[in-house]
Amino acid sequence: MKTMFYSVLLCFAFLKMEAQYMQVSGKNVKDANGNTVTLRGINYPILDQGEIDFNTNSFQYYIDEFAKTGANTIRIPWYTNGQHWRDSVDFGAPGTLDGYIANGRLAALIDYCFLKNLYVVLDIHDITCTNDWAKFNGQVMNFWKSPNVVNLINTHQSKLIINLANEFGEDGTWGWGGTMAQFTTNYKNAVADLRALNIKVPIMIDAPNCGQHSSPLVAASADILSGDSLANLIFSTHTYWYGYADTNAQIDAKMNEIIGSPQCFILGEVAKRQDNDDCFNTVDITATYQRILTTACTEKMGWLAWTYSLDCASQREMTPDGNFANLTVFGDDIVNNPTYGLKVPSCGEVLQTSEVKISGIKVFPNPNGGEFTIQTESEIIGVELFDQSARKVSAIKEISKNKYRVNTNDGVYLLQVKTKTGNFSEQLIINN
Repeated sequence: MKTMFYSVLLCFAFLKMEAQYMQVSGKNVKDANGNTVTLRGINYPILDQGEIDFNTNSFQYYIDEFAKTGANTIRIPWYTNGQHWRDSVDFGAPGTLDGYIANGRLAALIDYCFLKNLYVVLDIHDITCTNDWAKFNGQVMNFWKSPNVVNLINTHQSKLIINLANEFGEDGTWGWGGTMAQFTTNYKNAVADLRALNIKVPIMIDAPNCGQHSSPLVAASADILSGDSLANLIFSTHTYWYGYADTNAQIDAKMNEIIGSPQCFILGEVAKRQDNDDCFNTVDITATYQRILTTACTEKMGWLAWTYSLDCASQREMTPDGNFANLTVFGDDIVNNPTYGLKVPSCGEVLQTSEVKISGIKVFPNPNGGEFTIQTESEIIGVELFDQSARKVSAIKEISKNKYRVNTNDGVYLLQVKTKTGNFSEQLIINN
């Protein structure tokens, strides 16, 4: 009898362990605990941060700065062997990036992002805007199927998403020699190959034609999804829609088409400028991204801004040097816009109350290490804390008059204070 009990217990523990990965359910992304999460974040090509020695923990400073934005997701471009300047003879050392995987440095970067309450999207960037399926099925898929990478994915599956290839493939409209049938078949095969290696995490697939052509991906998404034994796919379109959706009506039509799909879609890159000929000749698409994000907010659709820093077009950077204190106009809008900004949890869900502004109220220090004081002339009735998915995350303990302690992970939270004369909300940054 005891043996049977232990067997059942071990079986239950195994099943629980197996369930600890993110899972797409219809149009929604669920975290490892089964809670719906809206991925709202930023792309950050941190590999290009030349000041960072990835053999040390010097990257932590820049992730700390990134986390101050209120993002809950970071998309990190990565490269296969020999495709990045850190692998070159002139600037780095051949095999450097593979070395980061083998020696655990990429794992350490992902771990630290997790510590900062960030979901991580890891993508391969070196076949961007091409249609070479031999490279996709060769160097790119060999990267994802390599034992070190499979182990990395499976030991970080609780908050990890893999984006197979940034802006890859063509649907036949640009004359690159590709077709949407070819795109669909190759991606179905790629997903099946990864599932056969016991990779369970969500797999993100970018739209064809540099990520821009959402309509063919919407049309093919059900077929591609049918090839996934776990039905755990996220489809991504990059909203460089100059020439495709220049008017409000066209923008709305594209968004409505995506929203109408029963599959899970996010906006994988949302930017202020779009390349015309190259990144030194760009087109202003500010009105496009602002309209898109307003709709995404209403629909609880995930999105990722391009980019936190390190872009060849400075107008697309949220900060020129990775320091949060130096936000650009674009960066400030992405972070602080009252409708869709990253510091508005779930697009203001929590703020939908009869909030009354109170004069003479202050929360300090902010940021803090988990202890803070609320200075107010009015009697405090209640204090609550919410995460970026608008969930109440922790009970707050009053340790002395108007001084509070909260035990939670580092990150950006929404503090709500109820007093006898009104309610007050403020972003609270926990940085232990």
